[in-house]
Amino acid sequence: MNGAEIFKKLLSLNLDFKEFDWLENQGLSDVELLISVILTQNTNWNNVLKALNNLRNSQITSLEQISQIENNELALLIKPSGFYNTKAKRLKDLIEAILKKYNDLDNFKENVSREWLLKIKGLGFESVDSILNYLCKREILVVDSYTHRLALFLGYEFEDYEELREFFQSGIENEQEDLCKILNKSYELYELYELYELYELYQIFHALIVAFGKLAFKGKKLSLEGEKLIQILKEG
Repeated sequence: MNGAEIFKKLLSLNLDFKEFDWLENQGLSDVELLISVILTQNTNWNNVLKALNNLRNSQITSLEQISQIENNELALLIKPSGFYNTKAKRLKDLIEAILKKYNDLDNFKENVSREWLLKIKGLGFESVDSILNYLCKREILVVDSYTHRLALFLGYEFEDYEELREFFQSGIENEQEDLCKILNKSYELYELYELYELYELYQIFHALIVAFGKLAFKGKKLSLEGEKLIQILKEG
């Protein structure tokens, strides 16, 4: 089994992934996508949305505004996301580094490297790849705790994040056209057949894994529904 086969099997489960806020055209601005990478650490997504809403209501919509705001004021605005003092400092440090190196968000999106981002304090592999895939539209899959648990229940163990990511990415580029046909047929996202960009397929795959995880996992164990779903994925 490779990543493309798991992708196809997840599609066959008719999981509800289309409302995933990080997907294309779901209403988050580029600045909000960047901010949410920090805010989502150690909290749930609803708390992140509350924090983002506070920033919107305060009309803070640019990197420059965030870099100029006092840390304690920023911390209060993002308080719903938890660990708000730490996150305010990390957020400001990241944004100030971006502005110093790249001047603006467009230049950052075009030219930032994975190596540069990994040197930023507070950004691990998952956070960095989230920025690269969702904001910068790079061809890299984000893998998270749901992905790790899915791999374990399918009988796979990996040394580290990179091995996990490479396994789940495997086969997808070669199966790009076939996956696009399945997506168009299954979810009717387009009236006519349209080829998804590879980075979009990685976004959808990640969203499917998250949707699967919410149904299938109860902490570190499988739910009753999860036991049935894992069996379906293992079959064939």
